[in-house]
Amino acid sequence: MIKLKDLIMENSTDTYDYSCAMLYFNFPEINKIHSMIDPADVYTESGDLSYGLEDEPHTTLLYGLHPEVTLDNVKEVLNKFTYSTCNIHNPSLFKNEMYDVLKFDVKGKNLHETNNLLKKYPYTSNFPNYHPHLTIAYIKPGFGQRYVDILNKQIPTNGYQLVPTYAVYSMADGNKHKIKINIK
Repeated sequence: MIKLKDLIMENSTDTYDYSCAMLYFNFPEINKIHSMIDPADVYTESGDLSYGLEDEPHTTLLYGLHPEVTLDNVKEVLNKFTYSTCNIHNPSLFKNEMYDVLKFDVKGKNLHETNNLLKKYPYTSNFPNYHPHLTIAYIKPGFGQRYVDILNKQIPTNGYQLVPTYAVYSMADGNKHKIKINIK
């Protein structure tokens, strides 16, 4: 039986300038976190589903991979590593003029190492330092700190302990490929 989510993963119509490798998590608590956010504070853009509330909890391993980087290239890098429990902690923001990105920092074995190996392939990035994070939502500018304060009172003291479940290579042409990863 084919699930709708799996069908969408293989048949996306959105296109991008670059490709992206990501680790996905099963994080049901994100629904409770989303329920704390006033819908009037959520940043969206008409016709662009990449904003709003994040419904696919993940941490990006590297965004900016050029189209010539193949699925096999990404699999080769991911197969060199075993991924284990990640600490999802420190609610905080990335800010710009358009929106506040409400996110958690992510600490986990082999995240930086994977990022470094993926960077051996052609890529473009405006961000020189890798900062693993899990986006919760895009919030209208100036409203994000309110939710950081709320989350700091609500989340467990040591954050959430999550094991990645699989990786995705989201290609510039819109196709998304689910990749099995080694998990300890």
